[in-house]
Amino acid sequence: TDMSALEAQMLSQQKSHIKHRFADVDEKGTTLCKFMCQTYWATQFQAVRKAFLGDDDDNGYVASLSVARAWNAQGGKSGAVFLKSADGRFVVKQITRTELQMFLDYAPAYFEYISKAFFHNMETVLCKVVGVYTIGYQNRVTGKRYMEQVVVMQNLFHERVITRVFDLKGSARSRYVQVDDEDGSGSGSGDKGRVLLDDNFMEFTEGRPLPLHDRAKEYFNKAVLNDTLFLSIINVVDYSILVGMDEEKNELVVGIIDYMRQYDIIKRMERMGKSVGMIAGQAEPTIIQPPAYRNRFQQAMQRYFMMVPDKWTWCLGRSEERAPQNHQQGNNNNNNNK
Repeated sequence: TDMSALEAQMLSQQKSHIKHRFADVDEKGTTLCKFMCQTYWATQFQAVRKAFLGDDDDNGYVASLSVARAWNAQGGKSGAVFLKSADGRFVVKQITRTELQMFLDYAPAYFEYISKAFFHNMETVLCKVVGVYTIGYQNRVTGKRYMEQVVVMQNLFHERVITRVFDLKGSARSRYVQVDDEDGSGSGSGDKGRVLLDDNFMEFTEGRPLPLHDRAKEYFNKAVLNDTLFLSIINVVDYSILVGMDEEKNELVVGIIDYMRQYDIIKRMERMGKSVGMIAGQAEPTIIQPPAYRNRFQQAMQRYFMMVPDKWTWCLGRSEERAPQNHQQGNNNNNNNK
């Protein structure tokens, strides 16, 4: 069948790195500027895009990427450059050569994992990476050279009206954004458009878990367990979950992002640096070894979100015993986006 062929294409172990070169020339045939684009794991990513986007060819994908604009994605400390396609479908993020090399090394594991979601209904909230490239040019007139590595991923909030965004890691260390807010609660208009962090989330919910319907919470639990186990196995840390509040639909839109970095020497050095600066009573450093990072992340998700029973909940009585009686937001129809 077409599906089995697509799955086989996605799971192919054969490296398919393709380098494209082209140039601008003047009317005399003199080269003005040389361009280069290297596409990594081209065959496998084409299968990912076909399964995810439903396009038989990449024409729509290419059309989306042909018009991309710089985008100020607030919340990250890395200083990475972001672009968003004009139609809003994709986000393009600049990554380091180290991150590129790490992703290329574990790419076969990523394709195997993501294929289970596409073809075997495995629960996941991993933000889909749909292409990885090195792009560059050499201007023969000015002598300027430029080279960068980029990753193209789905825009989680495409065609959504998102009023509040949180980037959550499960760590309380340096995870607060100061917002201009009249009542100081972090819940007013001052934080609209800002990406808020773990401590802002706890401030917003007043320390109580955010309620989800039982089916949404069950899916979310399984997805977080699956995704964090996968990331731990491939030695990745420092990922976070992006949570957007769509107040028009009363839904949460979620996705695990920033899973490009393995626990490498850079992270070990960062951990040592942060540990030196710790004092009694201060929260632990954000960078810890993969199994510990996974456990902390999972525990945080249990603290941040809770199941609220409805009339379809199995064994309703037992569930109600566990649910808080006076949770004011319990009637919200909050769902996570699959």
